[in-house]
Amino acid sequence: MSIFYSGDHLGSARVKAGSQPPRSCQVLRLPARLSGLQLAHHGKEFVADVAKREMLLDATVDIEGFAKVMWWDHKFRVHVDSHVTVDPVFLDVIDQENKSALEVFVK
Repeated sequence: MSIFYSGDHLGSARVKAGSQPPRSCQVLRLPARLSGLQLAHHGKEFVADVAKREMLLDATVDIEGFAKVMWWDHKFRVHVDSHVTVDPVFLDVIDQENKSALEVFVK
């Protein structure tokens, strides 16, 4: 997953391979590695965000895998764009909006 601040690449988080039961929902908690140097390039903006306790981040991720439907495996790819508002002091997620696009490939 790539993480952006003010349009610049700030860091990344690794999405580990896994599986998920049918008709289920799973929340992924991902530790992220962010660049302090990149954040320093936006010093004024970051200080203002800390003062108002709201920081806007964008993230994108592409996940590929196989979905089993009955006896058949279908390859899929999903692209997710996230717009996340975090508290830069406590690193809590305040709000999050996600948009996704799914492709399923039939063998």
